[in-house]
Amino acid sequence: MTAPTPAAESVAAVTPIPAWVITGPLGCGKTTVIARWLAEKPADQNWVVLLNEYTDAGIDALTVAAAARGAYDVRLVPGGCLCCAGEADFRRNLQDLIDRVRPAGILVEPSGIGHPGGIVEELLAHEAAGNIRLCGVIGLIDPANLDRTDDTSVAVREICDAWVLTKADLASPEHLKKFRAIADELFPSKSWVGEIAQGVLPTALRHTIEGARFGREPTVSVSRSRTHEAERAHAHLPANVDSGSETRSIMQGSAERREFHHLDRHGARWIFPRSMSFVELRMLTLLSSDLSLFDPDLSRPERLKAVIRVDEDAWLLVQMVDGRLSMQPSAWRRDNRIEVQLPPGLPWNVDAWDRLWARCLRGSTIAS
Repeated sequence: MTAPTPAAESVAAVTPIPAWVITGPLGCGKTTVIARWLAEKPADQNWVVLLNEYTDAGIDALTVAAAARGAYDVRLVPGGCLCCAGEADFRRNLQDLIDRVRPAGILVEPSGIGHPGGIVEELLAHEAAGNIRLCGVIGLIDPANLDRTDDTSVAVREICDAWVLTKADLASPEHLKKFRAIADELFPSKSWVGEIAQGVLPTALRHTIEGARFGREPTVSVSRSRTHEAERAHAHLPANVDSGSETRSIMQGSAERREFHHLDRHGARWIFPRSMSFVELRMLTLLSSDLSLFDPDLSRPERLKAVIRVDEDAWLLVQMVDGRLSMQPSAWRRDNRIEVQLPPGLPWNVDAWDRLWARCLRGSTIAS
């Protein structure tokens, strides 16, 4: 989607409207979660739901309306996908909420067959303009859909800030184990991973996501703890380093870097704003070559994972394990992220890695 038209000057100084996206496949419980959300909100707060249904029958809208407490509005956007068939209606409704209605919050529910990427892009564009505060994207999955590998289901897992297993009361131990195994492999790692029942989202979920987005580096919060022994058994980079040392620094261009030293392994995480992008061919060429030829202080990492923007609407997941490099499209849209971990005992020079990424960055920025 393209960037929104600038809001009126009178609106520009107003506090951005909090917005959340609730996404997931058909039948995973999105409408139930939103209905519970509206039932528990303060009665004097006016919340608006932008609800996408494949048809204009409005059955889900009736479900949400029946549960709402106090002031609310449910706006139905028919069409299989908010960023395709329903794009014009979605934009018109969103702009009206920004310019005229000014609700206390906005909940967006894409249809179960719609790709969430375009919606998140549109909301992030409004966030860059100061109109919206995209608090979080909550990705839902139910036990029956855990095995789905279609493009939309994969996109939900990639783009969300929190990944939630719904209908946990119906999940078998095998379902729970599989859900956790999938969550462990997601990159970027999620701010919150857990199970819910009856559509009830824990208060901690919303607080954790907002804290990760607007206050600190995202760390994984899980609703059921894992053993320390199991976490130490993983040789890969932990999502939340809880021992060893870690330092944070702000780099040129508002990029952020966090170095860590954990279990005799040195490494770092970089976060670059979404307005910055990388040259795909340059990144591929350098990472596929002997890095010491570029800089003698570089060595092949034990593990590298990155999600980078390479064009206006193109993002890639880059992974290197055991010297093998792979790239594939990613639905992530928040920012550029790179994580590097060296094998145990190897010397570490973070400035050399900074120079490598600077070499791969595109000279001009992309509008958010």
